[in-house]
Amino acid sequence: MKDYSLKINGHNYNVQIDDVNEASTVAHVVVNGVDYEVEIEGAKASTVSKPQVSPAPKSANSAMITPSTATPSPRIAPAPSTSGSSVKCPLPGTVLSVKVAVGDTVAAGQTLVVLEAMKMENNIDADRAGVVKQILVQQGATVMEGDVLIVIG
Repeated sequence: MKDYSLKINGHNYNVQIDDVNEASTVAHVVVNGVDYEVEIEGAKASTVSKPQVSPAPKSANSAMITPSTATPSPRIAPAPSTSGSSVKCPLPGTVLSVKVAVGDTVAAGQTLVVLEAMKMENNIDADRAGVVKQILVQQGATVMEGDVLIVIG
């Protein structure tokens, strides 16, 4: 087994490579504690063998690879009020701006939050008229699909 410390785009990764199969181009790799079966591109197997398909571990997902020194984006997680209508986040992203304040009267269709998701700016609009009771996010916060952003009473 070989241990490596890699720095990619300013992020540190701890990588262990073991179980290199000499008869194929497959190796067992651990990146920041997550196991992967990888194929070494450009390598040639020492003997001709029938390729074997092995499923990746259920926990293996490229989106789960995180730098070992990553710091989370700011998030606010207060409990939403039980009264009123919740405006929920339709997709994961980053809050670019909040266009209203607590106490503001809003109309149906009025933009409440601007969200960056998939490299696009998305307006999150009020689904009904009312008064802003709570704002549960701030500019720069990372939000997930289904998170409550604003409560309108």
